[in-house]
Amino acid sequence: MMRSSPPSKVLVAGAGIIGLRTALEFCRRNVPVVLRAPHHPVKESCSVGAGGYWMPFHCEDPRIDRWAMETYAELHEYADKNIGDKKNKLVESIYAVVFHRQRPQTIPTWSTIDYRLEFQQMAAEMLTWQNHLHKLKIPPQAEIEKAGYKHAWLFRSMVVNTGPMLNHLLDELKTVHGADVNVETGTKYESLQHLRDSASDLNCDMVINCTGLGSRTLVPDPSLIPARGAILQFERDSCVWRSPITADGINTNDAVMSAFEKPWGSETHPAYLIPRGSTIVVGGTYLEGDEEPLVRVEERQQILKNAENFGIDVQSSVLKGEWVGFRPFRSPVRCEFHNDGNDSSSGNRIPIFHSYGYGGSGWTVDVGAAKECANQVLGVEK
Repeated sequence: MMRSSPPSKVLVAGAGIIGLRTALEFCRRNVPVVLRAPHHPVKESCSVGAGGYWMPFHCEDPRIDRWAMETYAELHEYADKNIGDKKNKLVESIYAVVFHRQRPQTIPTWSTIDYRLEFQQMAAEMLTWQNHLHKLKIPPQAEIEKAGYKHAWLFRSMVVNTGPMLNHLLDELKTVHGADVNVETGTKYESLQHLRDSASDLNCDMVINCTGLGSRTLVPDPSLIPARGAILQFERDSCVWRSPITADGINTNDAVMSAFEKPWGSETHPAYLIPRGSTIVVGGTYLEGDEEPLVRVEERQQILKNAENFGIDVQSSVLKGEWVGFRPFRSPVRCEFHNDGNDSSSGNRIPIFHSYGYGGSGWTVDVGAAKECANQVLGVEK
C-alpha cells in the first residue's frame, strides 16, 4: 500500500532504538511526530541492555549493508564530536577483533562499505605485530593460538553507550523538534485497529509500527521470534586484567573481542566482550525461541569463562550486574507498508508502515532503517 500524498503527522509506536531514530528522522524532515510507548526505553527495552556494538549480526535483508553504512557514518559523527563526558561518551570508536580458527574464504560484504572501518583479515601472528601499534587489551598470541584461533578480523567499530544515547535521542525529539512524546503510557497496543484508532484520536494520518517483539501479537506476525541474549556487566574503570594482557603497562586501549567458533564461542553461544560507557559487557547467547527471563547458572559460568578467556581477572573485578534481553528476529526484516489485502474498506484506513525484526543489529542499522522508512512513506527516491 503506497500513499498518494505525504502524511501531515505520523504516530510512531515503540521507543526502542528503531522507534526513536525513526521518529527523529521524520522530525528532521519537518514532519510532525507523535511518539508513544508503554515503558521508558531506558527502564525497559532490549535496546538499553544491548551491547551497542556496530557489526551486522543476525539481520537478514538485502538492504542491510546500505543501512549499516548510513548508521556507521552517523555514529562516526557522534564519535568525532566527542559528545558526552570523558567517562560517558555517547559513541566511542574502538577497534574490534573477531577470532577465527581458519582463514575465512570471503570477507563480509559490510567490510568495504566505509574506508574508516580499516578492515583487515590477518593471521594471529600479524595481529600481534599490529598490536605493537594499537596497544589493545587482547590475549597474547600464544593463548589465541592454543585455543585454536589462527586468524582474525581487525576493524574500527563504533560502540554506542546505549542508555545515554536513548535519553539523548528522546531529548532531541522533545526539546529540538517539539515532538509529542509519551513513552510511559503504561498501555501496549493490542491490534492494528487499536493503532489506527489511537492515530485518529491524535490527528495522525500515518502509523509507523516499531514495536519490535510486540508485533508478534499486534499484527499478528508469527514469523517474528525472540532471540534470547544473556550478558554479564563488569565495572569498566576498576576492571582488572590478567597480567599477560597488560604486561609492562603497554597494552592500555580497550578493544571489542568476539568468537563465534569453539572453543570460546559458537553460533548459539557467541563469546564477546564490549567496552561500553562505564561498563564492560560480556556475553553471551543467541537462542531463538528461548524466553527464559533470567541468566541460567550454566550460562553465568560460561560467560565468566568468556571474560577470563578475553583477559579479565574475574576474581579481582567488580561484577555490577547481569541482563537478559530478546532480540526481535525476522527473516526477512519487515520494513514495508502493511498490506490490507482485498479488504474493500482498506482505502479508508490510516496506512501503517512496519519497521521491525532487525535481530541483533538494531544499533547497527537504525539510522539506515529510519531513512528507508521515511523515504518510502514520503515517496523519496533512494
